[in-house]
Amino acid sequence: MKRLWSAAPTLSTFLVVALPLSVPCVLSVTDAHAAGRPAPAVRSVGQVPGHPLVLYPGREGTAAAYCPQGMKPTGGGATVESDLRSAVFFRKSAPDAAGNRWVVQAYNASDEVQTVHPRVICTTDGSITQRPEADVPLQPGESVHSTASCGNARYAVGGGFEAGSRTFVSISDSPDIRSWSAMAKYTDYSPDAPPSYLRTFVVCSDTEPVWKAGTTATLAVGEVGMATAECPAGQVPLSGGGAGSLDVLLTTSAPTATGWTVWAKNTGFDPHTLFASVMCAVP
Repeated sequence: MKRLWSAAPTLSTFLVVALPLSVPCVLSVTDAHAAGRPAPAVRSVGQVPGHPLVLYPGREGTAAAYCPQGMKPTGGGATVESDLRSAVFFRKSAPDAAGNRWVVQAYNASDEVQTVHPRVICTTDGSITQRPEADVPLQPGESVHSTASCGNARYAVGGGFEAGSRTFVSISDSPDIRSWSAMAKYTDYSPDAPPSYLRTFVVCSDTEPVWKAGTTATLAVGEVGMATAECPAGQVPLSGGGAGSLDVLLTTSAPTATGWTVWAKNTGFDPHTLFASVMCAVP
């Protein structure tokens, strides 16, 4: 996969606090300067878990993780911690219109009960906005690609996707400094199935993040594999994602304390490669 950029200057005004995964939120505070000078303005970032979602085989459900008041989401996702190799596919992982939570929608294609754990990354960056791209229609069995852009003056710090019924994502990540891309496959092959859609979201900021490529995994036919991306020392994730082929469906895409992890299943007929990436912030 070609990348158009690899790193960015450090963010001298962005104060970031790394959290243990059990801590619901963080607001960083600076000490006042000596000699009575006022403290500088501070931005912060932290992770918040949502309530787990229990999915029975063949069932679909929705879960969300909320930012505390005064913070906005930059990224988010979900982990299927009951069985990381399970066939639980996602048709939504995106910020909501109100801008205070991250919503995931998952379908359990496995034969066992699975538990989905949502998580959101939140920031006090007041310049954060989100942009949805227009819906791209899909026909049964079709795959489509969509990109949402921040324009030429702002930076992509995260993003997500939403798709119709039985339409599951195979790519959700940032291909360059200004945008977020997604690709999804409509897995209902019936000619009588109604049209579906893919909508891509990008989260934009005035402050440029640091983008880091991660590991790759080659997946044999039917295999489930993992790829990870780590932020440089002293940095924490703002968002992240994964990318495979149209037949490599993501089963987990979520932040860790220091990076991003993706799992995916190769549902195609040839070996394919899974990539991971992460966007990071520095003090």
